[in-house]
Amino acid sequence: MYRQSRLERFSSQEKASAAFEAAGFPLSAASIKGYENGTTVPPADVVAVMAEIYGTPQLKWVHCHEQCPLGEYVVEEPPDATDNVYQTLFELQGAFDQIDDVKEKLRAIVADGRITDDEQPLLDEVFEVLGQISENALELRLWVEQQGGGSSPA
Repeated sequence: MYRQSRLERFSSQEKASAAFEAAGFPLSAASIKGYENGTTVPPADVVAVMAEIYGTPQLKWVHCHEQCPLGEYVVEEPPDATDNVYQTLFELQGAFDQIDDVKEKLRAIVADGRITDDEQPLLDEVFEVLGQISENALELRLWVEQQGGGSSPA
């Protein structure tokens, strides 16, 4: 019901413009149209407000990935808020179950202060688990933001 009313609320650029105005961030329907059809790129502050008003926090990540050379490097693939928070939690639990093994592998790798050729596969395994945790944590953060809770990443 909440999502349906949100879609109805922004069924036109004029309605979206009114929502921006009500939030104290005036944005014309023409500007919104330009952003939507790709003829103009919204500045980061506009994207931040759009993400909040539209309830789509992933817009911030997509913007950074597509508009900033560093963002493209740091955000390899812009995240999506999870549609199935239970699946995300299940995946996160699986990664957490491996954390003791990850700690042991890291200790072995850094023990001599260098990474040898035979340690590289272990390091890849470590980063795979840490990457899964990071990805799931971000999906969970976006889900929480979509639900109207939590705070945006700095």
